[in-house]
Amino acid sequence: MKKPKQSNPTPPETTAPVSAANKLPPKEVLDKLPDNVRIALIESASFSGPLPPPSMFGEYDRVLSGSAERILRMAEKEQDHRTKWETKALAGEIRQEQYGQCFGLLIAVLCIVGAVYLATNGQTIVASILAGTSALGLARHFIQGKRDEPQREEKK
Repeated sequence: MKKPKQSNPTPPETTAPVSAANKLPPKEVLDKLPDNVRIALIESASFSGPLPPPSMFGEYDRVLSGSAERILRMAEKEQDHRTKWETKALAGEIRQEQYGQCFGLLIAVLCIVGAVYLATNGQTIVASILAGTSALGLARHFIQGKRDEPQREEKK
């Protein structure tokens, strides 16, 4: 059984070469299209960051003299601001970790001193519980802290 030939759904006129000047088919081709066919041409450009691509950068200066220099200054100011903010944030994180270590050491020393005091005053069970829970808490922190370190890096 032979397969029927599939016809091309677009008329041959629409396959005409696209004009390089305006990127549209020639007017003759557009005029031959049926009335119910609509053509939409959407041209868009996007870029991220404070600077436009080089092809657009000159256009800014052409439209408004000196605007390219202003855009460059704006980008430099934004970069300086971002660098200062990241430096402050990093300093804050370091300070927070140092405070945490200092307070953790203080709590551990207080627990040890408290356990020794209780043990010397005949409260061996309470001293054992205080020293044991402190030691277990510190051990858990050191073991789990080492395991969590790579995960913390991935979240950033």
